[in-house]
Amino acid sequence: MERLDFFVHEVFKLKRKKRAGWIRHDVENSESVAEHSFGTAILALILSHRFGLDSDKTTKMALVHDFAEYSVPDFTPFDDISQEEKFRLEKEAIENISSTLEDGEEILSLWQEFENGETNESKFVRKLDKLEMMFQTIEYAEEQPDKDLELFWKMIESFEFGELKEIFESLRNKKQASKIKD
Repeated sequence: MERLDFFVHEVFKLKRKKRAGWIRHDVENSESVAEHSFGTAILALILSHRFGLDSDKTTKMALVHDFAEYSVPDFTPFDDISQEEKFRLEKEAIENISSTLEDGEEILSLWQEFENGETNESKFVRKLDKLEMMFQTIEYAEEQPDKDLELFWKMIESFEFGELKEIFESLRNKKQASKIKD
């Protein structure tokens, strides 16, 4: 039996749940998990077709990739939790919420595909997830120049952006140019 009201109530918590990394760095008026997912989905919508990927699938995947955080903390690399435990908690949460809908299998499947990171679409959305964070880092650095957000750049130094490297490099150049103006 579908429980749309329950699903909406739970998932809409993401609109009010602030992203933990920004909170740790005292960023004022920081984005919510839902805003991050929205930004990632917008990137998927406008970029996926350029690389021959299924735009519908990547956009949906970007929307659901953080759904589990409706009930699980927005863990950061600095939290004292193993990747296995984080995955277990998130999988349990996504299974619970997707089971409230008759066609919730699609949500669960998209989330699982993102987590597995084996398909071209999931690899792409994982890159967009990081790229969205870097766009947001630039925004916060411009709005709040007193905040030290260098750690966000350092965290992804070894991340492989592949086909999105040019976009990432343009963000890095924008960051460097803004430092020169200081």
